[in-house]
Amino acid sequence: MNLSSAWKLPITFFVENNLYAVSTTVAEATGEPRLSARALGFGIPSWQVDGMDPLAVHLAMKEAEAVMREGGGPSFIEVETYRFFHQNGPYPGSAFGYRTKEEEASWRARDPLDRVAKEMIALGLIDEAGVADVRDQAQKAMLVAIAQLLEPDPDQPGKRRIIPALWPDPGFVNVGIRGDGSELAGVRTLEPTSYTGEVETTKFVDAVAAVMDRRMDQDERIIVLGEDVHRLNGGTNGATKGLSKKFGGRVLGTPISENAFAGLGGGMALDGRFRPVVEFMYPDFMWVAADQVFNQIGKARHMFGGENPVPLVLRTKVAMGSGYGSQHLMDPAGIFATSPGWRIVAPSSAADYIGLMNTALTLQDPVLVIEHVDLYGELGEVPAGDLDYFIPVGKAAVRRVGSDVTVISYLSMLKPVLQAVEQTGIDAEVIDLRWLDRASLDWDTIGESIRKTNAVLIVEQGARGTSYGGWLSDEIQRRYFDHLDQPIERVTGGEASPSISKVLERAAIAGTEEVVAGLELIRRGMGGR
Repeated sequence: MNLSSAWKLPITFFVENNLYAVSTTVAEATGEPRLSARALGFGIPSWQVDGMDPLAVHLAMKEAEAVMREGGGPSFIEVETYRFFHQNGPYPGSAFGYRTKEEEASWRARDPLDRVAKEMIALGLIDEAGVADVRDQAQKAMLVAIAQLLEPDPDQPGKRRIIPALWPDPGFVNVGIRGDGSELAGVRTLEPTSYTGEVETTKFVDAVAAVMDRRMDQDERIIVLGEDVHRLNGGTNGATKGLSKKFGGRVLGTPISENAFAGLGGGMALDGRFRPVVEFMYPDFMWVAADQVFNQIGKARHMFGGENPVPLVLRTKVAMGSGYGSQHLMDPAGIFATSPGWRIVAPSSAADYIGLMNTALTLQDPVLVIEHVDLYGELGEVPAGDLDYFIPVGKAAVRRVGSDVTVISYLSMLKPVLQAVEQTGIDAEVIDLRWLDRASLDWDTIGESIRKTNAVLIVEQGARGTSYGGWLSDEIQRRYFDHLDQPIERVTGGEASPSISKVLERAAIAGTEEVVAGLELIRRGMGGR
């Protein structure tokens, strides 16, 4: 409501207040039982109306419509109705003891269908026979609909069952969790690790802003939403630098309300006319938007049978090592990887970022793009003058070839991994995953390496409890158990979420020292000292 009020959006919040949750009344659940009163705090015109009176509801809607058409922004209508039965099933609430038969009878007497019929009869618009005929038509229509769904149950005489052919095939259960990626057919791909053309040097964060500028210039559907994305010359880190001035109303600085603007982005993606890019300033803020992120955006395509694309990109940055404290720095990969529907990319270089973001902005699925503040200031080589190439879905990068152990990592941990390999002298093969979600992992590259090295070390920076490597190690063991000569080892942070104290923050996250220790475990597993 706050977002719609601040932006003067022409939206009506229409709330059917049936007075109960399951058995708890609204009056028991809140100190202000008038739900419409909440909107007044946001400066939103509000109406509370008898929901059992269709004419009253119609008139309230006309007044709300006038407010919106005159540019007054949102409106709020609370209609008081009644749930005749229990929350589910055929029995009334009185059967469960939380309300009386007298209460139910008093509301039954106000049934809106009976009320409309009586008023239309009084106005001479219909007679009793006409009302009976309308009711009979409705009942017959329901019987026709039911007949399409039910048939006599041969095993239980006198009862009906759902027609067996109407039950879904269990094999359909995972259809539509994500799309098939066919929208990427024909795009120009480029592999930065093998690129031999002309290059130029750029900061990682400048590549972030540049590729967004390029895509927004080429695709008018792209809308950027997030806190401070329109100010500070590119947000708090410069990732949206220049976009607000160049693209005007397509870069929308939002209130501090992740649940609101994530939901808005999800709705825009489902609408089909837009391709929203939503920024969470820090990944920890996903928890205040968890319903929208996981229950709505992530599940939407599957809930609609795979038929409705959800082209949304969610950008966020890991800030471990920055001293911002426990609520501003987590690695969200493990949470998103164990939640259905999301694709996940984690670029470790500016060149990778360009190709991965182009792919993310073409996919018809929601994509989480994880960035890291440690990478923003790093200089890297990118193809000169080229912001239009794609890195394919499911393509990892081998950052170092080796034969002793397969080290799997992503994002900012590639540098500590390579440093640790040099310090220990272990001949490690280092794989940069780039794509992290279950459907997009490069199992060909991972499997080929494991069959060669017969040992695995998974490295990540963040907390053990929300670890990405936890489920990954389980999957690797299931796929490649016969090729492993020792247990899979993992390097993670500690159990604690890093705090503002620099000393305790460093103790809570993984770095080069922890990777060295992990490699030494692998060496001992090979019989070395």
